[in-house]
Formats: sequence, C-alpha cells, structure tokens
Amino acid sequence: MFLRIPSVLALLAGSVIASAAPRVILVSWDGAGYELTSRLLAEGRLPNLQRMLREGAWSDGMVSSFPTKTAAAHAVLFTGHYGHRSGITANALLLLPASEHDRLETENGYFSNALRVDPVWIIAARNGLDTYAMHATQAYPFEDARARLSPSELEHLFIVHGYTEAQSRGESFDESSLHLEVPAGWAVPEAWGGEARAFRFAVAETPFLGLFFDDPLDPVQGLDTLGIVRETRATVFEARVKPGLGFSTSIQATVKGKSAWFSLRMLDLAPDGQHFLLYRSGAAEMAILNSEMPDADLPVMQAYAGNGATRPYARGRLGPRLADGGDGLAEMRFLETLAHLQSQIIAQAKVALEEDYDLVVLYSPVTDDVNHELFGYLDEALAGHDETLAAKVSPFVVQGFELQDTFLGVLMDAAERDDAHVVVVSDHGMAGTDRLLHLNVALAEAGLLTLHGDGSIDLSTTRALAPPLADGSIAVNLTGRPGGIVPPAEKTGVLQEVRRALGALRDPDTGELIITAFFEPATSGLLQPGGASTGDLFLDYLPGYYPSTQTRGNLVVEMTEPRGNHIFVPTRRNMLAIAAAWGPRIPPGTNFGKIRSIDIVPTVLDLLELERPADLPGRSLVPPATLLSGTPSASFSTKHLGAASRMVK
Repeated sequence: MFLRIPSVLALLAGSVIASAAPRVILVSWDGAGYELTSRLLAEGRLPNLQRMLREGAWSDGMVSSFPTKTAAAHAVLFTGHYGHRSGITANALLLLPASEHDRLETENGYFSNALRVDPVWIIAARNGLDTYAMHATQAYPFEDARARLSPSELEHLFIVHGYTEAQSRGESFDESSLHLEVPAGWAVPEAWGGEARAFRFAVAETPFLGLFFDDPLDPVQGLDTLGIVRETRATVFEARVKPGLGFSTSIQATVKGKSAWFSLRMLDLAPDGQHFLLYRSGAAEMAILNSEMPDADLPVMQAYAGNGATRPYARGRLGPRLADGGDGLAEMRFLETLAHLQSQIIAQAKVALEEDYDLVVLYSPVTDDVNHELFGYLDEALAGHDETLAAKVSPFVVQGFELQDTFLGVLMDAAERDDAHVVVVSDHGMAGTDRLLHLNVALAEAGLLTLHGDGSIDLSTTRALAPPLADGSIAVNLTGRPGGIVPPAEKTGVLQEVRRALGALRDPDTGELIITAFFEPATSGLLQPGGASTGDLFLDYLPGYYPSTQTRGNLVVEMTEPRGNHIFVPTRRNMLAIAAAWGPRIPPGTNFGKIRSIDIVPTVLDLLELERPADLPGRSLVPPATLLSGTPSASFSTKHLGAASRMVK
C-alpha cells in the first residue's frame, strides 16, 4: 500500500521530474511567535529554519484566530475555516444544542466532537492519499473521522494521538512527598543491604515500589541508584535510573483504564537518602486509528509525555527558579524534560517519514511550554521588567526554540531525500503578562452577575458573564439556554451595560484603561470572532493584562508573577504566528508577505495537487508554475530573505 511506483516518463526524466505530486510534511510549532522567531533567526540560533528561508519561503507574520487560543488557532490551521464555521472557537466550548445546556456547561475544544468541517487529513484521505496525523488537535476522538470517511477511504488515514482523556501529567517527588522505609520482604538482592530504602508511589491507577540502593558497580559510595518494581516479590527491576544519566526506559501504567507509558529522571540523590529529587514524566495513552499502520507496535509509538515539567517547574518543584533567586538548575531540569518530550516526538515522526505517506501532519508543544513559563521575564513591556533576570532566563527560551529547529532538521533531511515539501507553521505568538483581570468579579460589581454563597455563578439572577471558556469572551445570559433570563430583545442593552462597566476599568498604578477594544462576532473581515459555542463580546487588553473567569475574592485586578500568554488580537505584532515553506515548488527567497492562517490548508492542498473545496475562504501561497530550472515566475514577488536581520526592527 505504501510503495509509490514511478511512471515510465518520470524514470526517463531522471532528476527533472521527481513525482507527480511531491509529499507534504506540515508541522506546527505551538507558541512560536513571529516576533521572537525572527529575532532568533537574526541571531543565527535557528540554522535549519534559516536554511528553509534561504531556499524557500517565509511570511511577514501570519494572522491567526481571534481569540488566539491553541485549539481555535490550530482548527483554523488544519481546516482553513474560522471558528464560527468550524465549530472550534476556543480551548473550551459551550455545549450544544443551546436549548439543552446552560452557559456554564462546556466541552473540550481540542477534541473533534464539535468539529463541523473537514480537516486537511480528511480531505487528503478522501482523495486516496495515504495520510498520517500525529498529536494534531481535533484529530481525536476517532469517531469523527469514521463518520466522515467511507471504509475504503479510511484505509488511507493513520492517526497517532497522545492527548486523549487518559493522561497523567508529570510530577516530581522529594523527601517531603515520599516516605522512605527500610525494605522488608523484597526479593531483589539490592534490597538486602542495610542502607537500602524503599518507597511507594502511584501513576494513576497503577501502584509502584521504588528502591534506593548502593550499586556495587558504581564507584559512588552510598545510595546511588533507583530501581522500580510493581511488587516486593519481583526478582528484577523493571527500570533503573541514576542521577545524571538521563531518563529511564519507559514503564507501563494504567491511566483511566488505558495503557500509558512514563519515564523517570533521578535529578538528585544524597548518598544517605536524606535528600532526593525524582521527576516522573507525563503518561498518556497513545491512541491509534487504523490497525494496519506500519510499526504501530514499536516501543517509540507507545510512550508519550504530552508536555514538559511545566507544573513542577512553576511550583518550584524542580528547585529554586531564577526568578526566586535560583542558579539556573531548575531551568536546566525543565529544559531537559522538554528535550525528552521532543525526542519522543522526533522518534515518532521518523516512523512516519520512513513510510510513503503523501501527507504527514505533525505537532510539537515545546515552544509553547517554554514560553508560557519563561517568556514573561523577557517582555520589556511589563512594568516590573528586570533586564538582569531576563538575561539569565533568555538562554533557556532559546534552547526551547533550538529543540524545534533540531526537529525541523530531521524533517528537512527526510524531505530532501524524498523531494518533498515542508511547511512550518505556528498557531499564535506570545506576550508577557503580570496582571489578571477578573472579569466576573467586575461584572458582579456592576450588578450584571450574582454569585451563590460558595462563589459559583447564580444564573437565575445573572444577565452577563465570562463563561469558563478560556477565551475572555462575555456572554449575555439569553433565554435560549437553560438558566437564561435575558430576552433577545434586551441583548443589545445588556451588552451596552457590559461595555460601560468593563470600559471604565483602569489600571490601579497608571490609570490607563484596561480594556482597549471591544469586538462583536463577525463572519467576514480579518478578525472573525464568535460562533454558537462562545460568547457575544470579545475584548483586547492593556499590555500586561490577561483575563480570568475566577469568581472568588473581591479583587478586580490581581498582580501575578510574569508569564507568557496568548489570547489577544491576532494582528498584534507579538501575536503573529509564523509560516514557512520549502520544497520543489517553492522558489528560493520567496516572501509570502503578511498572510492569514486560513491560507495554510489551500497551500497544502495545492502542493498535493488536490482540488480545493469551494467553501475554503483562504488562498494558496504556492507561487505560479515555475520553470524546471526553478526560476520563479515573474508575476510573483520573491524578495530574498538571506539576511535575517532585515526581518526584525
């Protein structure tokens, strides 16, 4: 099924004609904004992407979804439609039908349940192209794909997904969270030494036993090794791990009834066991669509961490952070967990690239993970910006991008071998924030929202609210949903009250207005917020602010530690996404100009030589037909981008 047989004409033409339609590799770098990526290109930190620009195409920034949230932005990238058409408007969605669900009931926007249009992998498979999608948003649950494709079409689609309901996030353990005891009744001889210490831990439903012991083959005196078993009668360790020697082999656990695999990293271990620091990676089910997928049973296709150690790092559980006076060790450990995750992604991608798929869709969260935790310290727009701290933090952000660039190098090597195209995109940029605006608290103060005694929203007396959608929208509590009290005829008046209340909020330090713009739902134009699964009014904010739907407390504005965030208007320079393309049909030095993420699906379909569905609003970025020599058509602008510094002010 995967053997592509070249035509006689192609064989006779030799290197002039590679294939009728070269394969396409589409990869998303989550959270890799145009502004920061351009700066790193100018500094020479991303050599593979720099080569891609020199030999292919780059854009002057890509306008994404609004709000700029991961699930919604990827839905635009992968379907070519805005949320009001695709059904994916944010990371969380109001449940439909509206007549059966109130404005506090939500579903997962990363899942395919609410998807109303075909993603690119469905279009390709329907046209008989062998297609592989790895960790792509809205690719799971698989019932959506099964409903969209016939059995024969489904044979062309292969999906690997590590973000199902069965996930256990990574965590760290130390002497304060694990109780060490003298091992009793253990079968492994390593437990028989007097200095050995045992402990218990669990990964979701699966209990494990750990043993710190002195490895006789290790010159280190005292406890220097951790062994893992499931029960004391086990005669061999399932995994061993030592400080400084990387992550352990993968270990199987059960998460919500599904098989999931994790690894351990011994970050620190005192010889007497009085102090230790152990990190356990995330464990996620690897769901696979199509039992005929080659190499589905390989070990690399079973283990996926999902994310790096974002929560342990943020909570200081990897050691003191630089922001807390640390020496950078916590950041090194955090980046090590991202490198481990990226190694899994690369290994899984290589499995796909060794086959003859026509379209390969890949995803990596590495840049999003590192930016959320660290970018806030780099943003000079924040009032408390510390240049000394930023200089210490910056190298770790760069390392996150370098991990993505290494990934790109693997993809380009495979593409060069197969005469394929590579398209690199991101879903949004990143901005620093250090203040929360509690929208529901502000609405309550304005008399538009009321709360129960436990702090939850009382819909029976609430006219407007910020639903728990993580998109910063405001919804009028219309009578069309259960719990709604506002007649449709009064909607405009309530929205005017919302505008007055929120539009009057000012920063407590500077006196500047916090809300800088209001947007109503739209189905045309550059910004197209809104849809049946989100609110009725959308906001943009003073730099440094991020919206919250929290209801507890009486603070409208709350100071926080700096973080990287994205939700803001996608035309902001720091919210622009990236887009680059490279391959036989992309002339060297091409500049796409400023584009929209709705242009990506038409571009991929063009490269695959598939007919574009008539309802796609975007355009293909592929230049007009070129000569066999590779000379670009004179009708297309191809400003050379060899000097990356020209892209950055």
